[in-house]
Amino acid sequence: MNQGNIIDFSSFTTEPQELIVPERTGNIKKVMIHEKLKSLGISVEDLSLGDFDQIGEVTAKKKRDPSSDLYKSVGAFFRPNYERGILIYSLIKHYNVKSFLEIGFGRGYGTMCAALAMSENGGGKIASIDPNFDQDFLNQLGQIFPQPWFEMIQFIQGKSQDYLPTTEEKFDFIYIDGDHTYAATKRDWELCKDRYNKILLFDDYHLPGKVQKDIECSNLIDQIEDESKELIIQDRRIFLDDRGYTDDQIDYGQVLLTR
Repeated sequence: MNQGNIIDFSSFTTEPQELIVPERTGNIKKVMIHEKLKSLGISVEDLSLGDFDQIGEVTAKKKRDPSSDLYKSVGAFFRPNYERGILIYSLIKHYNVKSFLEIGFGRGYGTMCAALAMSENGGGKIASIDPNFDQDFLNQLGQIFPQPWFEMIQFIQGKSQDYLPTTEEKFDFIYIDGDHTYAATKRDWELCKDRYNKILLFDDYHLPGKVQKDIECSNLIDQIEDESKELIIQDRRIFLDDRGYTDDQIDYGQVLLTR
């Protein structure tokens, strides 16, 4: 049985735009994930970390390069920033979010963490936009996670810049985790900045000095003037970090805007 309601916008095309990419400034308030959860009234001790581990097992876990030192010394697999799911879950619970828009499904970690929170809150609507949904994979997820979760989710196959102009719908919580180039992040921001009622969350903010091809979210985020804007430092600050990194060595995270 097919899982989820897929709306297809994949036949739309939008011409790319050439833009001058501004420099990153790194001028942003920084908060550790433990501190942010505490401000939301949530203690790590009260969370069931196993829930996020179970979700991540099929939607987020990654395998290291066999030629790497860490593969040889600590193991083949690792949990890449499962804390992002904890943050999504905690924000939904704290703000009693009833509608959640995600740009960029990936393997579904964010969507499933949102579904977990909303199911505990009594329900809601989740819309996930991605040009590359795999029906077989969605069916696999449907065999693993509760069916009521999928009854809340609408899968929109296509690009955000093609779908969002066709609707005026607003959402309590918008999560931008799609194409991470500057042009695409800017376009998503402009399409979403007037659509969120409570929360907007950007993924993959990199501080100056951290360079990764086509990850330019921070070049846009640094231009946003919003007093609520804060960078949440997360990756393996709650779950085991077998790299042995200190808090000061984590130079990326998610950026939160609230109303």
